[in-house]
Amino acid sequence: MPLSRRDRKIDLTKVGKKASKKKEQIDKIQRYLNTFNRVYVIKFYNPRNQKISELRHHLTNAHIVFGKNKVTMLALNKQSNKSRPMLGKISSYIKGNCALLLTNLSSLELRENFDSFRSSEYARAGNLASQSVTLVAGPLPKFAHTMEPYLRQIGLPVKLIRGVIHLEKDFVVCKKEDALTPDQCRILKLFEIQLSEFRVGIVASWSEEEGIQALEEEDMQRMITSLPPAVRVTCQKLDDGQLYFIPEPVEENDTDETMDRV
Repeated sequence: MPLSRRDRKIDLTKVGKKASKKKEQIDKIQRYLNTFNRVYVIKFYNPRNQKISELRHHLTNAHIVFGKNKVTMLALNKQSNKSRPMLGKISSYIKGNCALLLTNLSSLELRENFDSFRSSEYARAGNLASQSVTLVAGPLPKFAHTMEPYLRQIGLPVKLIRGVIHLEKDFVVCKKEDALTPDQCRILKLFEIQLSEFRVGIVASWSEEEGIQALEEEDMQRMITSLPPAVRVTCQKLDDGQLYFIPEPVEENDTDETMDRV
């Protein structure tokens, strides 16, 4: 006799995918808490999935836990007890684009690891400029003369002189902390300026001996960056006979607000 469609068995103990992932994240944090004695809240500047994945492989003596902030907070509050006093209070630092890192390393050792792993790449539209960039007036022989219309199109004050593109006057591409536009990103890439620096910051820590420590301000002062606050870019021929765009560090207030900008 054929079975009726209504006679289907329903597993009343079935766990949904969301509940399963939530439990998995909580169990993972609990397992690492039994292994390591320090908990850090970390944040990412200019994050890229590939870089974060490489960082996880690089930190062989630590584990980074990603997941929903509310689930992470729940896991920490569950593990806050006599053996882990005040652990739950680190939850107040879990905000936005952050992760949990569990390790036995001190904050200084962790900072050294993070500094050795920083890297730069070309910025994307919407990123905040990490430095002020000014292009110095003069010839730009690195560009073919056929690029002159395109350079004008993206906002550069250029002209052809005897077949060589010249920048007519100093030009401010961006100021530090500007939200970059698509045209600004195109100009920065043409002049080989990488403003997007992948870095990791330490927000706060917990340990049984020291309790909760707010570390963001102190860590920012220790953080090493490859980017000076401001640069002026010139086109130069070096000893190898090749043309390069050379960014030279300057004081940030040396960039003239009256110059043209994109």
